Amino acid sequence: MQNVNVMGPRTDRRTEAVVVVLLTGLATVLPFAWSASMLVAGGIAAVLLATIAMVRKMPAASSIGLLLVAFLLLGVTGLRPKRLLFGLAVVVYMVAASRLPWLREVAPWRRVWSCNSRQGAVGAVFGLVAGLVLWAWYEGRPENLADIIDLTRDWSIWTLASVGVLAAVVNAVVEEAVYRGIVKDSLESVLRPGSTTLVLQAAVFAALHFPSGILQGLAGVGLAFLYGLVLGLLRRRSGGLAVPVIAHTVTDLVIVGAVLARFAA
Repeated sequence: MQNVNVMGPRTDRRTEAVVVVLLTGLATVLPFAWSASMLVAGGIAAVLLATIAMVRKMPAASSIGLLLVAFLLLGVTGLRPKRLLFGLAVVVYMVAASRLPWLREVAPWRRVWSCNSRQGAVGAVFGLVAGLVLWAWYEGRPENLADIIDLTRDWSIWTLASVGVLAAVVNAVVEEAVYRGIVKDSLESVLRPGSTTLVLQAAVFAALHFPSGILQGLAGVGLAFLYGLVLGLLRRRSGGLAVPVIAHTVTDLVIVGAVLARFAA
C-alpha cells in the first residue's frame, strides 16, 4: 500500500503535465487554424481535456483549460472585439477560482507585486525601448493602427488620451496576470522551471496576436514572442508580477502616444 500511495501522486503529476502541455499546444495552434473543421476539432479536444482536468482536480491543467475553453465558447457567440472575449474569459476563470479553492494552488495569488526600485526601473526601461521599437514598426505599417484610428475618429484628443491611458493599464494588468501569472505558474508547477516554460508562455502570448490585436500577422507574432520571453524572464527574476506589469504598461503607453500622434496629424 505504501508503494501505491507514493506512486499515485507521482502518476497524477505526470498525467497533469501531459494535459497541461496538450492544452498549451492547443492554445498556441488554434489561433492559426486555417479551416472551421480544424477549429472545431481543436475546440472539442480543449473541452475534453479541460473536463478531465476539472474532474480530476488538476489545478494547473484546469487553469489553462478554463481560460482556453471560455475564450473559445465566447468566440462562438460572435462577440467582438476579441480583446473583449479575452477579458470575459478572465472573468470566468476568476469566478471559478473564487469558488474552487484547489484551483488557486498554482495561481499567482501571493507576493505577486513584489519588486524593488531597481527591478521596477529595469522594467520601465525595457518597456520604453520595446514601445519605441513598436512605434518605429508601426510607421511602416500604418494599417495596423487603422482600426483604432477609425474607431476614435470622432473623439476629442483628451477623450482618446484618457481612454488610452486607462486601456493601457488595464490591458497590461490583465495580460500579465494571465500569461506571466496563471499560464507561467501553471506550467512551472508541473514542468521544471527553465527555458521550456519561458518559451511556452511566450508562444501562447504571441499566438493570440496573430488573428487580432495591434501586433498582427507573422511579423507581429515574432515581435510578441520576443517580448513575452523577456517579460517572462522579468517575472522569474523579480518573483512577482509588478515588474512585467510596469514594462507592459509603459510599452502600451508608448503605443497610445503613437495613436495620438497619428490622430493629431
